[in-house]
Amino acid sequence: MFRLLQIAALLAGLVYGNVAAGAAEKISLYSHYTTAPFAVEGVPPQLSYTVRLAAWLTAQSAGRYRFEARQMPRLRLNRIVARADWSGVVAWANPLWFADPERQRFLWSSALMSDRNVLVSRQVDHLQFPVQGPARSLRLGGISGHFYADLEPLIQRGQLLREDAQNDLSNVLKLQYERVDMVVLQASSLAYLRTQVGDFDQWASVSPTLQPSYQRYLFTSTANPQLMVFLQQALVQLAQAPEWAELREAPLP
Repeated sequence: MFRLLQIAALLAGLVYGNVAAGAAEKISLYSHYTTAPFAVEGVPPQLSYTVRLAAWLTAQSAGRYRFEARQMPRLRLNRIVARADWSGVVAWANPLWFADPERQRFLWSSALMSDRNVLVSRQVDHLQFPVQGPARSLRLGGISGHFYADLEPLIQRGQLLREDAQNDLSNVLKLQYERVDMVVLQASSLAYLRTQVGDFDQWASVSPTLQPSYQRYLFTSTANPQLMVFLQQALVQLAQAPEWAELREAPLP
């Protein structure tokens, strides 16, 4: 019996030694957004919440996990999470956007932050929001793979003709050059887009009518309950961290 205990202790020491030596599990932290603050590519790392969150979660795990920020087109991300054996964590998501309103398909964290959409048009058009029954069909600039619940009835009735682009900046430029009549942006991205389009406030009109706020979460596969336990514990610390204070309020346009 004593010999068995010695062997067990030796094996436990080897396992602990491997973890301590840096055998951290790699975890992809996915974002399907192409605009700051959630984009990974094409923006400075300090402006990417996803890059910063990956580094913060890695530090919080004390060597257990190494999170790697990855930008993934929404349609490709849909295919990834549809696989039974997928791994990783999707950030900045909502159960309604991933066909999981009952939270049965995936494991969801507590709320990470609040956000809201904003509707933007051209000042010269004097569009009134909400658009209940426009006199003509309006062209809506959206993002491929994104679902706009509040506008879907108008889209279904043909009052809004949706034309998708790959990113928010492309949509803003399409609006500026009259290729669409209105665009949907995230309030959290509006400040960044204003810096990218220097004359934005000279021609664009951000609707003063606030759209409903919504929550953003993390989710992972149901095969990763231990990972979700860690994420839940980490989010408790995140809520108290001064460097993440900007996540606590739904941004205003």
